[in-house]
Amino acid sequence: MKRDDVAIPQTTRPGPDKRETIRRILDAARQEFAAKGLADARIDVIAQQAGVTKQLVYHYFKGKTELFACVLDESSDKAMSHLVAQDLGHLAPVEAMRAFLGEMFDQFQRTPSLGSLAPEGIRFHASHTTPRARFPELAPLLDGKLQAILVRGAENGDFKPGVDASMLFAAAGLLTTGAFTSPYLVSVLAGLDPEQPTDMAAWRHYAVDFVLAAISIKPSAGPGLRKTPGQNAAPGCTPAKPRQLS
Repeated sequence: MKRDDVAIPQTTRPGPDKRETIRRILDAARQEFAAKGLADARIDVIAQQAGVTKQLVYHYFKGKTELFACVLDESSDKAMSHLVAQDLGHLAPVEAMRAFLGEMFDQFQRTPSLGSLAPEGIRFHASHTTPRARFPELAPLLDGKLQAILVRGAENGDFKPGVDASMLFAAAGLLTTGAFTSPYLVSVLAGLDPEQPTDMAAWRHYAVDFVLAAISIKPSAGPGLRKTPGQNAAPGCTPAKPRQLS
């Protein structure tokens, strides 16, 4: 059951100075929420980083909850809008899907705050609604983009027919971004260090290949991540020595 709906007031179109002030506040808030979470983030710190007074933050936003809701909506809007805007029609189906999946990973790598905000956002949306969120508007557009690639791939024999675009988007999103949203899990279970670019590149390659293999009729190659014993082990873990076969 939803509660504490965040009603963000509609105002007249802000002038350039006001837009810039709100932009600075949102940028500072994004970093503060990503670093400390909703509970521990402080409005006075956000105001200081934005170069404004705390009173001005409260003038534009009713409180920390409303400000957090705006940060979440803006972050998800940017991420999904960028995926929708990708021009993939000129690519062959397999390459188009590879580019789409890769961009799901890349935007989290370009914007590190997304990885921290995502788990916070999931907890927040369990008990709040944000009326200005564009997810309901953008999700069908993303489904349509994926569906078009899937149909082209099924017609030329690359992809299995009847793949559900919504299920694919959800599963691919969880897999490709998992190294950012659940770094500890990936570190312990996969033996990868999310702080190392080579390990993150390995996860990107594996995740994209894994999804492609799941929807392809004849996968050209299996998932490409192979580790030798001891390679990129998680910090504090000592890998077992290979057992000698007699």
